[in-house]
Amino acid sequence: MQVNYEAIIDEAKNKMMKWQEINEQNMWELFSNKEGYVVYTKKNPENGINMNRSQTEIARTPEQILDLVADINKRPLYDEKVETAHVIEQIDANTRIIYVRIKPPIPFMSSRDLVMVQKVYKQNDGVYIVCSKSIIHQKTPPINKVERAEMHLSGWIIIPQPNQMTKIVTIQCFDPRGDVPTSVTNQYAKLQTDMMKAAIKYIALNYK
Repeated sequence: MQVNYEAIIDEAKNKMMKWQEINEQNMWELFSNKEGYVVYTKKNPENGINMNRSQTEIARTPEQILDLVADINKRPLYDEKVETAHVIEQIDANTRIIYVRIKPPIPFMSSRDLVMVQKVYKQNDGVYIVCSKSIIHQKTPPINKVERAEMHLSGWIIIPQPNQMTKIVTIQCFDPRGDVPTSVTNQYAKLQTDMMKAAIKYIALNYK
């Protein structure tokens, strides 16, 4: 049966764009605001799983940021929590199936991996969106001793600003699956902000 990846990822993107707004309806709670990074958290209204929203700005172009974060092969360059990341299948110029394996946050836990559909969108206002969501892919079954996690929603929203600045918003709803204590689940949530900081640092050093 043909899988409609376009419909799956478009639905995820529409949810992300609706939820990214800081307003009373979305019920984000401020978690931290320091060193130029603003982090909000809330429960996903559909499944009760924790969501994170991180935001910052950088004096680089949207295209420079997109060049790094949309290319899954570059993920290990800046994210030390990733064991491996690669493209499984290229669907079209902007859509691909990707694989990511994440190191455990504490010893004696198994790694987590993800199989996701990812799509890059460019809006008429110059905003880029990189959205990813977990899927079942017959050619990439679960691996022994690696827990198949679920990414309900993950994305980068890259927004051009005045004075050569670019605003970046990341949103993530990640379920590590398996028997994971709440304290460890919270560590997984923190990885999103750590990843964003690492990506921004890499861009600042390597994209002039």
